[in-house]
Amino acid sequence: MEVVFDGRVIQDRFPGIGRYAFRLLEAMLSLEPGLRVRLLYVPHAPNRRWDLQTLDRFPAVQRIPVSIPPFVPAEHGVIPWLLRRWPKALVHVPHYAVPLGLLRRSAPLAVTLHDFAPLRLPAAWSPLQRWLYRFWHRCVLARADAVFVISRATQEDLFRLFGVPRGRVAVTPEAADPHFFPRPPQEVAEVLSHYGIRPPYALWVGVNKPSKNIDRLLEAWARVRGRLPDPSATLVLAGPRDPRYPLRLRPGVRDLGMVPEEDLPALYSGARLFVFPSLWEGFGLPVLEAMACGVPVACSDIPALREVGGEAAMFFDPRDVEGMARALEAAWRRAEDPAWRAAARARAGQFSWQETAWRTLGVYRELG
Repeated sequence: MEVVFDGRVIQDRFPGIGRYAFRLLEAMLSLEPGLRVRLLYVPHAPNRRWDLQTLDRFPAVQRIPVSIPPFVPAEHGVIPWLLRRWPKALVHVPHYAVPLGLLRRSAPLAVTLHDFAPLRLPAAWSPLQRWLYRFWHRCVLARADAVFVISRATQEDLFRLFGVPRGRVAVTPEAADPHFFPRPPQEVAEVLSHYGIRPPYALWVGVNKPSKNIDRLLEAWARVRGRLPDPSATLVLAGPRDPRYPLRLRPGVRDLGMVPEEDLPALYSGARLFVFPSLWEGFGLPVLEAMACGVPVACSDIPALREVGGEAAMFFDPRDVEGMARALEAAWRRAEDPAWRAAARARAGQFSWQETAWRTLGVYRELG
C-alpha cells in the first residue's frame, strides 16, 4: 500500500493537529513498518516538538520537502502538481483544508476533521470566514472516500451540520503521548525552579484562542483564589500564544508561553489541579495528558470533554463564571484524594495511539 501523508501541519503553528499527525503516523509505521509513505513536510517551518528524522528508521518512509505551508493559496495548485508522481497513492490530509486541486484526483482521498469551532462559536469569525469554512467542508466531504474524526462528539457534529451519515465516519480518538506519566519529585522541583513557580498551583495548557475561554477562567480564578486554604496559590498558563488575542493577566496568574515538550510532564505532575474551561473542543487532549500524569481535572461540561474525561473529571458550565469558581474550589479541596488521582490515570490509559493506528490502517485497507 502506498500513502501520501500531508504532514505539513507537523510544526509549531499547529500544536494539536501537528501532534495528531505525527503520533498517528509514527504508530501506524510501528504497527506496519512496510507501509510505503511519502511524507510531505515544510523544512523551514519552526518545529520544536516533533523530530521528523526519527521516522527515517522506517525504510519505507520518504520525506518530501515542500516550501508551501497549509492555508497558502499556492498550495491548491502546487500540491496536486507534486502528487502527480504518485497517481494511484492514497492521500491522507489530516485536517479539513484539503488543497482543492486534490479533489480532482481519481485515487482515494482520506481526510481527518477535528472540530467545527467556527460553526459552533460563530461570534469569533466573520460571515465570510464562516461561509468559506462551510463551503470548503462541503467540497471536501463530497469528494472524500474516507472521513476520520477524533471523537464521537465531532462525529455527531458532522451529522448535524453537514448531514454526513454516522456510518460513513470513522472515529479515531487521540491519546496522551507515552512520556506523559507522573514524574519524580526531584524532576518536578527542577522544572518548577527553572520557571520560578512555587507550589501550589493550578495549570492550564493550550493556545489563547477565543474558544479556550481564558477570560472567564481568569475571572473565576480571581474570585476563588481568596477562598482557597493557601492564599499564595497560582494559576499557571502554558502554551503557544496568538498575538491577536492578548491575555489580560491578573494577580496570582503566571503565563509561561510556549513550553518545551520535555518540560510539560513535570509541569503537569507538579500541579495540584488541571483546569480546562473551553467553550468547544473536538477532543481536548490536554485533559488526557494531565490525567496520564495523575493530576485531577476540572473541565467544561461539553460533549467532547465528557467523552474524554468520563467519570474521572469534575465538570462545570464554561459560561458560568461563579459556577466555574465553585467547581475550582471544590476540586482544589479534593485534589489530594488518591482515589481521584488513580481514576485519572486509569481513564487516560483507556486511550492509545496504537488503537487509533489500527483503526486508521483498517480504513486504508478498505480503500485498497
